[in-house]
Amino acid sequence: MLTDAFLIELKKNYFSVFEPFLDGSSFEKKEWDFVNKAGQVEVNVCRGGVFEKICISNISARVTIPERGYESGIQWLGLQTFPSNPLVPMFMGVFEQVDEQGLKHHPAFFDVYPAVPFAEDEAFLKEKIGAVCEKHNRPYPDLPESYLKMFRLEQAGTGVGYAAGLSLMPDEDNPQYLQDAALAALDSYVHLVKKRKDDEFTDAHVRAMHRFRTDWTRWTFLENRFFQGGVQLGVPVESFMIHMLPPVVRF
Repeated sequence: MLTDAFLIELKKNYFSVFEPFLDGSSFEKKEWDFVNKAGQVEVNVCRGGVFEKICISNISARVTIPERGYESGIQWLGLQTFPSNPLVPMFMGVFEQVDEQGLKHHPAFFDVYPAVPFAEDEAFLKEKIGAVCEKHNRPYPDLPESYLKMFRLEQAGTGVGYAAGLSLMPDEDNPQYLQDAALAALDSYVHLVKKRKDDEFTDAHVRAMHRFRTDWTRWTFLENRFFQGGVQLGVPVESFMIHMLPPVVRF
């Protein structure tokens, strides 16, 4: 489904990097056509080991994006994690290649979301992602301002976690910037998974995780522009729900 060489390689990296954390569990692949037949969706979901749920998903489609009067080709790769240990943060990231009017653009968004925050983990992430921005002469920190700009919001709410990640705008034309950011995001997140996965946690930490997941679910349905915009373009609702929703939510 994907044809972009970097997104294909990044997807392979996701599978190989996270396989040691899954205690022998395997990914189950589900596929859909867009409801308007404009594209295809693939969601790979696994439950077990360090992660109650982890999803590696991709989209390939030709659609007309609202407010634009022309068709665009979109390739989209997403990673969503829900750790079993509440001290391990969640990751959400989306990396794209968009072909439009003869140009290639490389929008993206990612951040790391703690149920139980640690100042040292936030500092580590910002050091690693900040180095990418320095290499490409980009301002940092980037969030939440770029997130608010991209999604035309006044408050970030649950949409931003540590604010260590990046939001690459729809007109981003530097593929190397996206590639360096995506790899730094993966490497730094996996470092935190290894660091925190065996830490002892309390019932209070578990309650904090479930409170966060409740907020995340509300945000997904009510505020998440990826979800809302994707459904408008024809992405099947159930594919987004499998990818983005927590395995257990307590209201």
